[in-house]
Amino acid sequence: MGTVYGYKQGWRFKYKDAAGKWQTVTTKAETKAQAKSQMREKELEAERQRLGLAPLSLNPEGWTIGELMHWWLDTYSAHRESHEKSIGTVRNHIIESPLASKRLEHVIPGDIEQLLQSKAGALAPGTVNHVRQFLVRAFNKARRAGKWFGSNPAEEVETRRVPENVVDILKPEEVVPFFMQLDVDQRVVFAGAISSGLRKGELCGLLKKSLDLPRRLVVASHSYARPFPKSKKQRVVRIPEEFVSFYEYALRTYPGPWLFPHKDGSMRDTTWQPEDVLRRALKRAGIVASYRHVCRRKTCRYSEERPDAAIRPCPRCGYKLWPKGITRHIRFHDIRHTYASVLLMFGANLVSVQKLLGHSDPKITERRYGHMLPDFMKSEVDRLRFGLDRLAPALPPAGHAAPVRSGSTSQPLAGLGSRLGIPLVSAERSGKREAGALEISRGVPASCMAGCTGLEPVASGVTGRRYNQLN
Repeated sequence: MGTVYGYKQGWRFKYKDAAGKWQTVTTKAETKAQAKSQMREKELEAERQRLGLAPLSLNPEGWTIGELMHWWLDTYSAHRESHEKSIGTVRNHIIESPLASKRLEHVIPGDIEQLLQSKAGALAPGTVNHVRQFLVRAFNKARRAGKWFGSNPAEEVETRRVPENVVDILKPEEVVPFFMQLDVDQRVVFAGAISSGLRKGELCGLLKKSLDLPRRLVVASHSYARPFPKSKKQRVVRIPEEFVSFYEYALRTYPGPWLFPHKDGSMRDTTWQPEDVLRRALKRAGIVASYRHVCRRKTCRYSEERPDAAIRPCPRCGYKLWPKGITRHIRFHDIRHTYASVLLMFGANLVSVQKLLGHSDPKITERRYGHMLPDFMKSEVDRLRFGLDRLAPALPPAGHAAPVRSGSTSQPLAGLGSRLGIPLVSAERSGKREAGALEISRGVPASCMAGCTGLEPVASGVTGRRYNQLN
């Protein structure tokens, strides 16, 4: 039976642990009753441990957060294709943080929330969610392996909201100019990407034996050399007829088992970065976001951004400005977005596109590409009608401003007035002004004008100094 006794700064108690050894605990209890309550809880926990109903320790390995993450990286992350990226994120944002030195049993959800809040300014919301997810996975794996018997504090922390951006794609009319700027080998691999919608790892992992050219089918069964794609499920993709010759060239020309390898037949791995090839070709094709015009005079250093590449003189020194294309930030993965978007633009079924992309749910495809559907919200927004089409201003000739004529009423406005039953008074319609009628410039409805008091409509027969000021 345990005992409670006081000391100078409070209360202590002694109890026997699961191994039958006496343990002394210093409490923060303010009264002896509170100290007895804590002692009973410890004795009950020790009894459950002796009966095998509870583990002897929540953290039998004595791990800290840093040690837990090292164990997870070596045991579970090392076999994943994203391991190299995971190492950098875990090391920089978890292992090197103050939280890493804290023992697992002392970590509460507030500690992890504080860690994520400290990263909010430096990291994007999606990356902050990755940091949280790494902790969730590590705690869960430790529980399954018998290395941790407590709860998962990271699961109690809310994820950050990630804004969904509209993806940037190659427009259908930009594809041919882009391909014209690629050499033969580059055309083949980019044709494979834009004709199948495969991810980069799936494209690099395509085997020649996975291609059924007579039936125009290809099986995505690998991600690089690993025998499974990202979704862990193989899927069959049909090749468009326009691209058959590119696949036939790759099948007959390249050595080795891979369909789209390097020139020596080796597999394109994670070190292959096609974004440089992609953006250089886009710049040569003139598919750019804008142009940076830089003065040719070295000592001037004047520059400005313009939407076109027309040659202009420098406003400082008079030398010509040299236009340099600013490339759009298009990634290789955006070729996959192009594949899905163009299919939907041309009327492909949403569920079919979902299966071709390998998404687990059509809602994922709809959320990302739904705005590309030909009839996207068309019938809904066309309900918004006010009859303002007749009021649309006529476009002036290029380089000229539209003339503004005082005292004239445009025909659309006159038509609107007749439809609304509002008489419009215009000097053009009446050769001379009737007595007591107010001439209103630019066709303003007479019923909308205020009279001498500033409140009531203009009445016939109003004369005097105020009338002359209005006119």
